[in-house]
Amino acid sequence: MINKDFLKQVLAEDKKLLALKEVKFKHVPLYDELSVVKLWPLMRDDAEFMQYMPSKLPKGRIPDRDYFFSKCTRALMCL
Repeated sequence: MINKDFLKQVLAEDKKLLALKEVKFKHVPLYDELSVVKLWPLMRDDAEFMQYMPSKLPKGRIPDRDYFFSKCTRALMCL
């Protein structure tokens, strides 16, 4: 989820990036209960998690599933 606004925040040291080798990709089953649509509103309140996510997304968009769950497991160990 890299866009110009997110890169500006990274350069201003408001947000963080991880090296690709530091990201641990997890296979998350495709259950309705584990959808990004349902978990995104809950995770937006966590400051540590949001350090790796863009603050603003275009209206009606959500983060990529793989990106979301890799950051979720890295930052919070929520799974």
